[in-house]
Amino acid sequence: MLKFRVNFKAIMDRSRTSPSEAGLLLGDGLLLALSFLGFARVLFGNLRTENPLYYDQYVTLFSMVMLLWLALSMGMGSHRLPAGIEVRTVLSRFYRLILLHAALIAVWGVSLKTSTFYSRAFLVLFLSAYLVFGTMFRMLWVYALRRRYRLGKGLRRVAAVGSLGPWERVRAELERHPEYGYRWHVQGHDLDALNPADIDEVWVSPDLAVAALEWADAHGLKLRIVPDLGLLAAQRTRILPLGDIPILELRPEPLSQGIRAWLKRSMDILGAILGILALLSWMTLLLGLFLAPKGGLFYRQIRFGWRGKPFQIWKFRTMVPQADGTRQATTGDDRITPLGRWLRLTHLDELPQLWNVLRGDMSLVGPRPHMTSDHEAYGQAIRAYGIRHWVKPGMTGLAQARGFVGEKDTNSMQARLQADLYYVENWSFLLDLKIIVATLLGMKRWL
Repeated sequence: MLKFRVNFKAIMDRSRTSPSEAGLLLGDGLLLALSFLGFARVLFGNLRTENPLYYDQYVTLFSMVMLLWLALSMGMGSHRLPAGIEVRTVLSRFYRLILLHAALIAVWGVSLKTSTFYSRAFLVLFLSAYLVFGTMFRMLWVYALRRRYRLGKGLRRVAAVGSLGPWERVRAELERHPEYGYRWHVQGHDLDALNPADIDEVWVSPDLAVAALEWADAHGLKLRIVPDLGLLAAQRTRILPLGDIPILELRPEPLSQGIRAWLKRSMDILGAILGILALLSWMTLLLGLFLAPKGGLFYRQIRFGWRGKPFQIWKFRTMVPQADGTRQATTGDDRITPLGRWLRLTHLDELPQLWNVLRGDMSLVGPRPHMTSDHEAYGQAIRAYGIRHWVKPGMTGLAQARGFVGEKDTNSMQARLQADLYYVENWSFLLDLKIIVATLLGMKRWL
């Protein structure tokens, strides 16, 4: 049996919050305190001298706000900066924190019957200010930290051990993305050959997990298991507990969780209503003057959406009435009318799909639905094509925002599919907003 001398000091050092996480926590707490005290001063002046009774109540409220925030921050790990340090992950944790924080403050005030002392306008203003400035602070903090990593500062040194891991891909990924916060240090096959003083983390293949855990614990080093899942072509995985049994889930889908699906559907309904009132209503009347006498205003076609179910998609007519709608449009296609060419160029022919969004057939953002011939052809030719149907199709998507539009072949469809799979596995409210803005402004490089 292996025996190790346990380095307790090293273990304690490794378990502490990193300086970047501590700075994020302290800066965030300072923002919350300044938002509270600043609006209290602006709205109420000097309560200590002008209204001592209210001053005592607001001191109590301030103490409760800060204590609740600290307890939630530590309990939810909202200040943690995971590997990769993606802005949307950090902001998602922040929004969950502030939502629960505000709810608990409201419950506390009502249950103790002290809410009559507190101005609702003050509560809304200071929490809104904290939300806005907290978002900006986190974005700047993550940007600065990733920039620091790109300069090679503060990187954690990684030792890779084992013969079954995808080490070439791991090494290439770390060298290509130093903003992840790691630096490839050494690769080997023997744990005892490593010098613990020269590394910060040990990454091993699954066959060495048991021995590596004992070795890493003894030297106070973090251990990560790196299985080779490259053959499965899954970009993300997640561990799910089944009692005491861990289950590895491939392609975890954020929208399978009810609250996130509800949030996306709410955004779809709101966006569709606004789009119909602001654009589709008057454009339908205007285009009807030109299109209705020449074959009809709208064009409907069967497409395939959520779970591969067929639905009728709506568009403004852009082709001559006798055109073959089963054939993909190409550059210089003589079936397209002059007005239709302009509508396609500006993508205004897609506006009637706001009705599809309102009906629930589509979403504002998601993989674009394909016509029947393309759906069948690419479904047979491209692996994992069906994953696109895990979510509703969209009026725009990550592939379109990146500029993958126009005529399609198998190679270009592979690139589109990769973008669609990334969207399915990494959906977030912020990602949807970025795709919408990038589509409207043509900011391909933003994504």
